[in-house]
Amino acid sequence: MRRTKQIEDDSIVGIHIAPVINVAMIVLLILMIMVPFINMPNIPVNLPRAVTIEGKEQKNITISYAKDGRLALNTQEISWEELVPKLKYRLRENRKALVIIRADKDVPYGEVEKIFDIVIKEAGAKRIAVATEQPQNRGKRKGKFQNKER
Repeated sequence: MRRTKQIEDDSIVGIHIAPVINVAMIVLLILMIMVPFINMPNIPVNLPRAVTIEGKEQKNITISYAKDGRLALNTQEISWEELVPKLKYRLRENRKALVIIRADKDVPYGEVEKIFDIVIKEAGAKRIAVATEQPQNRGKRKGKFQNKER
């Protein structure tokens, strides 16, 4: 009887998990870096400085107003005529939503007050906040969250 030699096959029997984990971690890192840029509108706004406590709201509505007169609702650039209907629609979905007004620090106060009147009187928002830039040097002194409830 002849003896046959079994040839060992060097084929891959399983999946190497290390490269899969490396790729997943890189994708996760890229997403973590890009998310803050995705949520901001393309309107440049220089916020005034103030010390505040960070709010932890889930469904905020942000109104951004640039010094060149452009207006944005969350990430979508809109006109003044579109502000009330779109804001009412968003508030209808969530009556307790916090409306955050991000106005450039060089915008005249009268124009920011106009936004407040539209948000409160015409759209019927109950919770409003003003976005400010946090100082780089955060000491132990904590300020109040700039929140106006009705």
